[in-house]
Amino acid sequence: MLILVFKTSLNNSEEVRMISSMLNGHSEVLNWSVDLDDREKVLRIEVRDRSLEHEIVESIRNMGFECEDLDT
Repeated sequence: MLILVFKTSLNNSEEVRMISSMLNGHSEVLNWSVDLDDREKVLRIEVRDRSLEHEIVESIRNMGFECEDLDT
């Protein structure tokens, strides 16, 4: 299991709900959360394979949100 960490432009629970169906529907995503209280609006995703990183970033960007990898 790997944890991917992203800075996002998500601002509220409605926007989090918008990305939830994509994340919940992905078989390689084990768990995820968004910290809306953090200034970076951090999205943490537990995955089986790091190769999903680009796919997740592109999917979230295609929904109209900023999303970039945070080096941990």
